[in-house]
Parts: sequence; C-alpha cells; structure tokens
Amino acid sequence: MSQRIHSSLPLIDVEGATYRYPVRGGITPAPPAIDAVSLRVEQGEYVALLGHNGSGKSTLARLLNGLLVPEVGHVRMLGHDTRERARRQFVRERVGMIFSDPDSQIIATVVADDVAWGLAARGLPREVIAGRVDAALAAVGLTDARGRAPYELSGGQRQRLAIAGVLALEPACIVADEVTAQLDPRARGEILALLRHLNRTRGLAVVAVTHLLEEAALADRVIVLEQGRIALDGAPGAVFADLDRLRALRLVVPEVALLGERLRRVGRAIPPDALSPEALVAALTEKERRPA
Repeated sequence: MSQRIHSSLPLIDVEGATYRYPVRGGITPAPPAIDAVSLRVEQGEYVALLGHNGSGKSTLARLLNGLLVPEVGHVRMLGHDTRERARRQFVRERVGMIFSDPDSQIIATVVADDVAWGLAARGLPREVIAGRVDAALAAVGLTDARGRAPYELSGGQRQRLAIAGVLALEPACIVADEVTAQLDPRARGEILALLRHLNRTRGLAVVAVTHLLEEAALADRVIVLEQGRIALDGAPGAVFADLDRLRALRLVVPEVALLGERLRRVGRAIPPDALSPEALVAALTEKERRPA
C-alpha cells in the first residue's frame, strides 16, 4: 500500500530551512520558528521529532510535506523542492499528514466514503478506489466499521480513520503531528503500535511529532528541537542517556526514566531508552532469563 520508491536520493532532504510566521502590522519581524535546520529522512525510517511546546516541531512537520514553505533554504522530497509550486502536489501525495484532532481530517458522513474521498478527488477509477478503501480499512482494523458514521466511532477509531484516509493515497511517508494528544492511554498505545507496524511491515517512513519521551523511545532516531534548531539527533539510547541535558531542554522526564537512572547508579543494566514500565521490567528480568 505504501509507495516503496527506488531512488538514491533521500526521501526527504531539509537543507538550511528557516521559517517565521508573519506578524500582522508588526514592524519587528517575528523570531524564526524554524532556524537554519538541516536533516534527512530516509525511506523506511521511523523518526521522532521531540521538543517542548513552542520548540518548532509542528512547524517543521508542516514544512516536510509542503503545507509550509521555507523562506530560506529548501525542503526536497526525492529531489522535488517544495518552493516550486508545481512540485508541491507531488510532495503532498507522498508525504501524508495526520493531526492531533482527527475530526479536522474527516469529511464524509460514512467511514468508507471518507477513505474514498481523496481518491475520488484525484479521479481514480471506481474499482481502484474500492480496492484501496478495503485495503486501508483492513490495515487500520476498521473493516467492520465501513458503513458506520464517523461520529459513532471512539477517539482512537477516528484517528485510525484519519490514518486510513492517508494510507489509501499510498504515501511513502506519514508525518504524525501529536496524534495521541487527545487519546486515553489505551488508545494512545494502539495508535503508536499501528504506526510502528506500518513502518516495519510496509517500509513506510514515519515522522512522529511528540513532547513525550516515552513515545519518542519507540523510534529508530530521535531529533530534539529547541528554539527552532536541532539540539540533539541520534538513536534513543544515545539521546536519553543524559537526562540532565533533556531537563535543560525543558522536556518532562517520566518517572520510569528517573527510576531507571537510579537503578543504573546501583549497577543495574537498564538501557536509557527503557522509558515505559514494560521496557523497564523487560530490562530487569533479562539477566534472569539468560542461561547460566
């Protein structure tokens, strides 16, 4: 369902991108929300954009698929520059956006029709639309809800519906901007597991925006933003090894991470990215499971 594209180019290439929001009637320009950021996202990569509120992560997310265009620098998707208006449709069809409020993306009054809407707008044949709708609903576990009204679904199911609508377009990357913000813990875990499953089984690149360390720990790579710049970029174990640095970046360190830090001080082998109770228990019991 995702577009596995064979290319030597990076999937997304951000080069010295700067963006500032316009100020109405202001003489003094606003400070940049994104300031000279450069990064690459490769095909099949799972990247977490981490940062406190106002760090620039949502602005960067919108730059990745051309919803916003840098005033300085470039954002390219397989070489297609978002600063070129004619290229933006190509980029947006291959880099799908999902937002924290799924209702902002739900248009139709029937689940299956909502998934089909974007396909019909592109003029695809009916049989192609039907096949893609079936596949997308199956991928997110909503096949049995295809005839229901979206308002009848739970918050987690509506977020799955928003994901299905993007999946049906067969993107190469999904940018998920705080998609668990309005969900309870159980639904949050289900959505994160779904994104990880799509990444692993379909080779779909995922860029997940979050302010929660425990969500970022699920990624292959973590990029921490501060004042519109990249402060840290690396594997979760490396990024989370210095909790004092994360505190300085105004990130909330979860209690599980603090417990892991104390256990490391007394000699227990707890990896820094063990940021959920399940991961901590697994690390504590790993030694006991090893054969003598």
